[in-house]
Amino acid sequence: MLHAIKVLELELTLPLVDLINLGAYRRAHILVRLQGRPLATISLEVQDGRIPATALREALLRECAWMLVGQHLQGLLNTPPAQPWTLDDLAVAPLPPVYDGPWPSVTVAVCTRDRPEAVVRCVQALLALDYPGALELIVVDNAPSDDRVPRALESYAPHVRYVREPRPGLDWARNRALREARGDILAYTDDDVLVDPLWVRSLAQVFAQHPAVMAVTGLVEPYELETEAQLAFEQYGGFGQGYEQRWYAINRPADQPATIYAATGKFGTGANMAYRRELFASLGGFDPALDVGTLANGGGDLEMFFRVIKAGHILVYEPRALVWHCHRREAAQFHQQIANNGVGFYAYLVRLFLHYADERRHLLRFAVWWFCSWYLYRWGRSYVAPVNTTRDLIVAEMRGALLGLGRYQRAVRVARQMVRPDDLPDRCANPSRLRVSFFEKEWP
Repeated sequence: MLHAIKVLELELTLPLVDLINLGAYRRAHILVRLQGRPLATISLEVQDGRIPATALREALLRECAWMLVGQHLQGLLNTPPAQPWTLDDLAVAPLPPVYDGPWPSVTVAVCTRDRPEAVVRCVQALLALDYPGALELIVVDNAPSDDRVPRALESYAPHVRYVREPRPGLDWARNRALREARGDILAYTDDDVLVDPLWVRSLAQVFAQHPAVMAVTGLVEPYELETEAQLAFEQYGGFGQGYEQRWYAINRPADQPATIYAATGKFGTGANMAYRRELFASLGGFDPALDVGTLANGGGDLEMFFRVIKAGHILVYEPRALVWHCHRREAAQFHQQIANNGVGFYAYLVRLFLHYADERRHLLRFAVWWFCSWYLYRWGRSYVAPVNTTRDLIVAEMRGALLGLGRYQRAVRVARQMVRPDDLPDRCANPSRLRVSFFEKEWP
């Protein structure tokens, strides 16, 4: 039996005190922050409804000391303490200088469908963003079945702009946001997310300081871990990609294949991604034959990450850009999500295979390797040792992967029927000119 875990935050510049009123929980999942910057998570047992400050201090010194040293190395070297470092020394040491340069204009797009309560909660968090530059908020309602979302958002106008995209599919909604956006940076999130107040500032700072960076993703933490399905998702891997900034690009002079980054899920997720809007003029929009709401069930964010890398651009993972994701609460929803992960990932690989002839040999090798190492290996090992999930979930995702091999082509045929002449520039006004991969530079 799994027990609920309390999700908490701990700011190191504040005094450490006992964490109380935790009687319903046996453990706590604590995000450690230093002046707002996520450093790590620690997991501690709850004792008699509380976690003593002494236990917090011991865990922080044991698990976070080197991360704190890394944050403050320059300041500590300039003014070394007269005695061994303590947690307090590390928490008050100077951080790198705060960025005070110009800020780009940013458009934040939330894609939603028939979930008014969720999108209102998301919008309320967006309205609390701390961003010194120009900020535009758009909600794209994707093929809604009723008017509950616009009615729920009426009280937030004109701070939030509502847009309706009638064609079902998450990538149709993302492309509609691209057409509507006015900001230099376009940041995407989902309606089941609550953004941190520093989210946009952290994304925009990377773009502002590094003109060559074309895409930035960020950290995704669980909003709650209250049900078995939510706990199982985190145990399965969750969305988190760590607390260190990472840069990704291919070595083009060495003719490095982009397929070394085919597992683009390690870059981040569509619930927390941002791009320079100018990028889409050369790469095209998101492929509407992919992701939620289509036969492919996923892969739209992964495909765009790959496209950015393949084109020779730089993608940065910035953990300071934090959002909190509300995992699915019900077991049936979680099971379907994992199965759809398999469908979407292999539909995405098929899309790459059809479009990038120079990558096909590498993609075939990768697809076989992934199937054997991620699915078959864990399935076989589950008979002799514990793995990170149950055997029926492994089988569900594996079955989804096999289904995904044929889903992309079918999804393309469906998407073709929904193309409108105003989706394309005049030189490509005829949808029949779209190739099987469903995107060229003209699209959309």
